[in-house]
Amino acid sequence: MDEPPQDPPPPPPPGPPQTTLIGFGETASPLPAAPAPTAHQTLSSRFLAISMRRAYRLQIHVHEVLPSERAELESQASHIRDPDQQAFLAWRRSVLLMVAMMFVPLTIFRFVESFDGPPLPAVARAFTLLPAIAELAFCIVMFDQLRNWTKWRRQRRFLFIAWALYFVAPFLVYAYPFRSAFDNSVYGAIAAAQIGGVKLDATAKTVHLVVGLAFGVQALLALGPKVISLMPGVIRASIVTKLLFPGTTAPGWLMMLAAPFYALFAYIIVLLPYQMTGSWHFVVGNVGLLGAQIFIGLNGRKLTVPLSEAESHQRIHKAWLMYIGMIVVSAGFMFYGLYDFISQLHFGIVRIVTGVLATVSNVLLDTLVGTDAIVSAMSHFKKTQEVDPAREQLKRDAEAKLDVFCA
Repeated sequence: MDEPPQDPPPPPPPGPPQTTLIGFGETASPLPAAPAPTAHQTLSSRFLAISMRRAYRLQIHVHEVLPSERAELESQASHIRDPDQQAFLAWRRSVLLMVAMMFVPLTIFRFVESFDGPPLPAVARAFTLLPAIAELAFCIVMFDQLRNWTKWRRQRRFLFIAWALYFVAPFLVYAYPFRSAFDNSVYGAIAAAQIGGVKLDATAKTVHLVVGLAFGVQALLALGPKVISLMPGVIRASIVTKLLFPGTTAPGWLMMLAAPFYALFAYIIVLLPYQMTGSWHFVVGNVGLLGAQIFIGLNGRKLTVPLSEAESHQRIHKAWLMYIGMIVVSAGFMFYGLYDFISQLHFGIVRIVTGVLATVSNVLLDTLVGTDAIVSAMSHFKKTQEVDPAREQLKRDAEAKLDVFCA
């Protein structure tokens, strides 16, 4: 007699969700398959508007990652499954696009600026063109790297090398002694005047001094934005990293170190224009800038401990808004004083626009490159940590001595 069919065994109870390794050394639960990509181009007006909203923020929300971006990450960077880290890569993409777009007019203005002024010998002219050539090359690199936004490891190395070359190029310009570029014309003018019985009071030494001073001021205006934007970029990069990895402590320490250097650089750079104009706007702006750095440095100390995501957002949000407010007010006074300074030196509108555009674009660029550098450095130190009992004992002895000394 046939036995009645038996019901199939019930399915086993669901186990704990499997985790998969993600891009920066942490684990997260897998996400459902992303929807198919939409018809979307990187340089479309829609994505450009999205990038303008994203780029100036320190973090974008998970729901702001576009379906097409999530699908592209699924196909090209499937190991990055954490929603926050996907949002970080989407934020990087927007920052890279905005910086590349700003470098287009910046490069044009830099070429115009290179030919603004008295005629120069061929060698001197070649040196003045170095910044424009470097910015053009870096602009091309950034547009090219937009297609590799999902390949973080390879892209951040390529961008760092390109950024280093771009950063160094303007400093090489002023290694050339521009005061010697006018020797032939100066000596010729003096000799021709003496033939006609005219005595010129200006000697070659005096002309050298004046020309050197003029190009020194130009060097200050050209290199100042690059140096000034470096420290704000490091501070922004530290905050971005802390929001991405709230359990880490290195970003808080970097903020504490970068803030006083930022104040020192800003103070040194404004000394020359302040002494030339005597404008009280520089004094007010500098005091506000110093106060802002003290404020953000003290708040950076609060980020030197492991925090939860909610705690890091709470501690950063209020402090960052107050810091930005102090910077904006101080910058307003600074720009007013710089306007007086530039007016006295009769610099054209091209140099003013170039300086402002260079500062804004370099702050964004330094934030991007700085974040990549901090994340890769934290990953490197984590991988190279070795457990050595002897060194661990030395560490405990040093900590014990520190406790006794600070008691």
